[in-house]
Amino acid sequence: MKVVEKILNYLSFGEKWAGGICFLLLTLLMIADVAKREAVDKVFNWLMAILDAYPNTSVAGIVGDWSVYITGSIHSGLQGTLEWLGRGGIVWAQKLSLYFMLWGGLFGSALASAKGSHLRPEIADKALPKKLIPYVKIAEQFTISAFFLFLSFLSVIYVLESIELDEVNPVTEISLWKVQLIFPYVFTSMGLRHLAYAIFPKLIPSDVNEATEALEAAEKEQWKLSDTEIRGDK
Repeated sequence: MKVVEKILNYLSFGEKWAGGICFLLLTLLMIADVAKREAVDKVFNWLMAILDAYPNTSVAGIVGDWSVYITGSIHSGLQGTLEWLGRGGIVWAQKLSLYFMLWGGLFGSALASAKGSHLRPEIADKALPKKLIPYVKIAEQFTISAFFLFLSFLSVIYVLESIELDEVNPVTEISLWKVQLIFPYVFTSMGLRHLAYAIFPKLIPSDVNEATEALEAAEKEQWKLSDTEIRGDK
């Protein structure tokens, strides 16, 4: 069981870093897109306007024709670079941002599964006898594992079809199957993780219900304030 626990911890550690890198790249792409649209384009246009007006200035007449040739070459280079980057924002950055958001979200879903922070109905926990709850949780883990492994099987078929059809995004020119590989990985990861939980129930993380915890904390704080007011009145 300790070996399985270590493997799951390493898996969660890797997914945490992978998700963090995805959101970091997403942030950098958004910054680059805005900077290109709001700053780079304006600076390039300003420089090209200056270089375009240079041949008609008195400075060009004094320095000579060689300076006009150099400024013309620089102007052409700046214009070519701007056309290569595209007018406005970076078009392919928006598509890549969506990919990184998708990957980061799916890695986050796997981490939420590892920490037991997914939403889960608790009706059966209160309706059934407490003696049956451990067995219900094991059955629950087997069911979740089967569900995710089935999704993994379907996603593998989906990726294979994308490879066969040779689908490519026209903007980024990236084969779509490379982006879709995240689905088989995440579903397999979650399926095997819950299978391990079913086989080794001690590894099952305690359920995290952030809404319930927040309400309980608010109630405790309200109780403290009420208690303080009562003591103050005395």
